[in-house]
Amino acid sequence: MAYLIDIIIFQAAILIAVYCISTVLPLDFRFPGWSYTQCGVELPDQLAKRIDAGWPLRSGEVRINQICEVSQIGSEKQRYLQTGVSRQTDNGTSGQWLTIPVDADDNPVIGPVFVYSRVISGIVNIAFLAFAFAYFSANGRRTIGKKLLGLRVQSVDGKSPGFGTEFRREILKFSPYLFFIAAAFAFSLFPVFPTEDFDALLRMSRDGYTLLNNGAATFNIILGIAALIWWFLPFIFWRGQTFYDRICACKVVKS
Repeated sequence: MAYLIDIIIFQAAILIAVYCISTVLPLDFRFPGWSYTQCGVELPDQLAKRIDAGWPLRSGEVRINQICEVSQIGSEKQRYLQTGVSRQTDNGTSGQWLTIPVDADDNPVIGPVFVYSRVISGIVNIAFLAFAFAYFSANGRRTIGKKLLGLRVQSVDGKSPGFGTEFRREILKFSPYLFFIAAAFAFSLFPVFPTEDFDALLRMSRDGYTLLNNGAATFNIILGIAALIWWFLPFIFWRGQTFYDRICACKVVKS
């Protein structure tokens, strides 16, 4: 609970600072998870006809076309085409989907997806959070969340850890998230689609082609399970230490 209180406070402060900076400097801040998506923009007639020709409907199928706009603090809107079909089966509704970025003229953009700005923003965000947590936990200080719940971080010998130890502890705390960012960057270096021909890709989607994103999704599930183990398993057998506490010879105590 103390962590949730602190993460809300520190992340809100960072986002406010980023918003103020972005109104002055033309920087591209794209913090993962802090975005707003709005779908429903109608497709141009030419693109809709192209989709109908490349992915004709079969009996019982319903076409769904839309363009989604993703807004993030300090960043220009990103636009994505979502096209697919849905059908009723004995087990409910099923569907096939194809999601592709589009340019300002709503033309599909196919190729490798690079996420340099998101990687940099994600790392900077974690660095700021780790610094804030470390500063307000080192040398006998406490974060607001820990004050409210009467908690304190101290070394196993009963002393107050310095800033260096606390910063290392916080980096280790966020290490699953940093690994997730690195994995996302690694996946972005490879083409998501097997062809840059949009019409050919439509035909493949019609025939049941599964995007490589499924492999990324499986990896994300595995990483998510590992992160849950890293963050929450120690609380099941709570003795005042998480895994990163043990590495840094620290513990959380009531005070």
